[in-house]
Amino acid sequence: MQPRFTETPVDSESKTLRAAGTWTGRQQTRVAIRGFAFTVDEPEAIGGRDEAPTPMEYLAGAVDACITVTIDQAAARRGLGLTGISTYSLARQDRRGLAGTADVQPYFHAYRLQVCVGTPETDPAVLRDFAAAVEHSCPAVNLLRDANVDLTVAWSFAARTVAHDAEAACNLALGYPVPNAPVGAPEPVFTCEDADVRRGPDGGAPAGRAGAPGTAGAADAGTAGAADARVRA
Repeated sequence: MQPRFTETPVDSESKTLRAAGTWTGRQQTRVAIRGFAFTVDEPEAIGGRDEAPTPMEYLAGAVDACITVTIDQAAARRGLGLTGISTYSLARQDRRGLAGTADVQPYFHAYRLQVCVGTPETDPAVLRDFAAAVEHSCPAVNLLRDANVDLTVAWSFAARTVAHDAEAACNLALGYPVPNAPVGAPEPVFTCEDADVRRGPDGGAPAGRAGAPGTAGAADAGTAGAADARVRA
C-alpha cells in the first residue's frame, strides 16, 4: 500500500503526552491526566462494577472527539463557516482476542465513523477537499487505518446539525433500528465516504468518484454496502 505521508516525524517538533493509572480492584482503573481524573471500568457480567465506560468505549469516544477538534481547526485555517459538528462511532471488536481463545486482533476490526457537519458552504468540490484534509490530519483516523481496522469515515454536510443526526445516519447505513430519530434535520448538500483514501495521486478526487450534491459518488455508493456488511458481521 502506498504510504499516506511523505515526511518522517521530527523529535524536536513532537509533544509528550502522559497518563497515570491506578488499579482500584475488580477490573477498574482510576486514570489521572494533568489535572483531570476519570474511571475506566468493565460490565458486571465480566467481573467489573459497570461504574464507567470500558477502555475501548473511551477509545471510540476519543475518536469522535479527535475528528471534531480536527474539523474545528481545519475550518478555522480554511475560513470554512461552521454551524455544528456531530459524530457517531459504531465499532466491532472480536471478544476472543482479549479472552485469548482465538488468534485474532483484540482491538476493533470494523469501524464506521459518521460525521455530520453544519456549514453554509455548498460547493461539493470544497466540501470533499475539506473532508479529505481532515481525514489526512486526524490522528485518531490514521491510527485506526494503520492498525488494520476496516474503517469507513462517512461525511454528511448540511446547513446545520441537529441532535442524533449522526447516530441516525450511522444506524440507517448499517440497517440497524433508529431509536433516536433526529427532528428537523435539513437535507444534506453533499455526502461522501473515505475522502482521503479515495483521492487520486494528484490529491484530487479520482475520475468517476465525485458525488453530486446530496449524494455519494458512484464509487462511494458501490463500496459502502460491502463495508457496512463487514461492520454488521
